[in-house]
Amino acid sequence: MTETSSTLEPPRGLTVEQTIERLRAAILAGRLVPGQRLVVQDLTEAFSVGRGSLREALQRLSAEGLIEIIPNRGAVIRRLSRKQVRDLFEIRVNLEGLGARLAAERIREIDHRARFEEVWNEVKACGAAQPWHGFIQQNRLYHRTIVGISGNERLAELIDNLHLPIVMFQVGQAMGRESIERSHAAHVEIANAILAGAPDAAEGAMRDHVQTSADWILDLPDNAFRR
Repeated sequence: MTETSSTLEPPRGLTVEQTIERLRAAILAGRLVPGQRLVVQDLTEAFSVGRGSLREALQRLSAEGLIEIIPNRGAVIRRLSRKQVRDLFEIRVNLEGLGARLAAERIREIDHRARFEEVWNEVKACGAAQPWHGFIQQNRLYHRTIVGISGNERLAELIDNLHLPIVMFQVGQAMGRESIERSHAAHVEIANAILAGAPDAAEGAMRDHVQTSADWILDLPDNAFRR
């Protein structure tokens, strides 16, 4: 059995979109790990898709930053260096702070409050008492919802292009209960500020939250990063 086939259950006849979703879920859940090579034959058999459709799926995941396509080696689950992580967070602090500010300013527009409350209630119900892979998925949903209600589509694209899911996954297994609880507490503070329509408080809380995450991640040992 090769290195990919043992990590995936074999569904039948998936579309390109379904293949992308299942691969993404496997990566974020830790069933495929940073540095692992994705064997084309294994994937075509596991997902019952042709090589052309699989190539399209891998290209899309490469654009998201979840995998790398390396000449003469193929597709590999992406692993970031310490410098790459630092660079991403320097940008993220500012962009996500702006997203939270705009979300608070526009919380009363259209259906923004209802959309945010629906997601926030789901995230809040899960709380901090969940495994790290569940927290990562809830964290992504929470942050994407905030930037979504900011109303700035270009900002949402820029944040998506920061490849943050792989950052969270790469360090996720090092997350203990204390770090998850700290992050959840920050989410509460940010949500309260957004729902209160307080832009300064929302931006400040988000910037502090992202910077705290960056400090914790960058303090991890060298083996958490690509050399």
